[in-house]
Amino acid sequence: MLDLLIEHDTLSRSDVRTLTGLSKPTASLLLQRLEESGLVRPSGLGDTGPGGRAPQLYRINPTAGYAAAVDVRPGSVRVRISNIAGAVVTECADESDQPVNGPESAAAIIRSCCDSAGLSPAQLDAIVVSVPGSYDIATDSLSYVDHVPGWQHPSVGAELRMLFPDASVAIENDVNLAAIAERRAASGESDSFFLFWLDDGVGGAIMIDGALHRGTRGAAGEAAFLLIPGAVLDAESRTDGALERLVGEQALRGLAAGAGHEAASAAEALSALLEDPDAAPAVAELCNRYACAIASVVALLDPARIVLAGKLARLGGERLRAEVARQLAAILPAAPKLTLTVATDTPILDGAMLMSLGIARDRVFTT
Repeated sequence: MLDLLIEHDTLSRSDVRTLTGLSKPTASLLLQRLEESGLVRPSGLGDTGPGGRAPQLYRINPTAGYAAAVDVRPGSVRVRISNIAGAVVTECADESDQPVNGPESAAAIIRSCCDSAGLSPAQLDAIVVSVPGSYDIATDSLSYVDHVPGWQHPSVGAELRMLFPDASVAIENDVNLAAIAERRAASGESDSFFLFWLDDGVGGAIMIDGALHRGTRGAAGEAAFLLIPGAVLDAESRTDGALERLVGEQALRGLAAGAGHEAASAAEALSALLEDPDAAPAVAELCNRYACAIASVVALLDPARIVLAGKLARLGGERLRAEVARQLAAILPAAPKLTLTVATDTPILDGAMLMSLGIARDRVFTT
């Protein structure tokens, strides 16, 4: 019933009977009890019916609960708070040259965001924190987060839960959350796909039949550690990933330098390569590396589709996608569909909010 109100925004008693099959007295009693509990409230009148009376409409009470999404980056934290109906209440960003020093630092920004919305942190029913690393729920610890100081210690989730004892707190990998946003944005497409994240670094997320596959340690999809032709196996590869060394920021800047372009970032490097007709061999080499990595994923998972996402995928657009597809077709006898992301330009925060709202609604609607 409450899920139907989320889906349809407003419903009348007649709508409830039609959608649920409940009898008229039962539907009326259910709406009455939900209104008394504070979960729904009247929302004006609908269109006049055949009997000449306009039906009373009901909607979810937006103040019945709140959910927070937090995107932790090496130099920034972004927080979004939505009410239980899904409307954004406020969004805050803290960006500086100083690293976000662990959960306490992130918690301070969440509290500040609550203050700006006129909320108490105790009113948050769920908080989902995105991190650029792998979270092992069994050990309550993060891996591959050396670039995010203050998040390497054990019991990082327990610390967050102590800071927000009134909320259900979850930690999730950033690319996994981007995959959740992609699934929502690409409704109608297959729910089984691999999201290949192309940014300053490289990552991946596995979605099988609409559910994330995290692996036993939360490390499924860590595409940075894939091995492709040309990979070097040494101590640095064990830390940063062999594929990362071939397609990450330093590698892109190296390809750009080889084509005569100095670049300060991965995005600048890719832009320079795409804009220079003489750099076509370097672009083809980069796309070949991407294609080789994707081929390894396809051989193991056989996904219905591959989604290119992240800052560099958006920057490269159709030209990048088409070249990767061409290279992939030359490697595999039957390559899956290769698409560009259709999510917004804030997929990590969007995915975190979708997860947070799901947790909050389960909590609020079952109390």
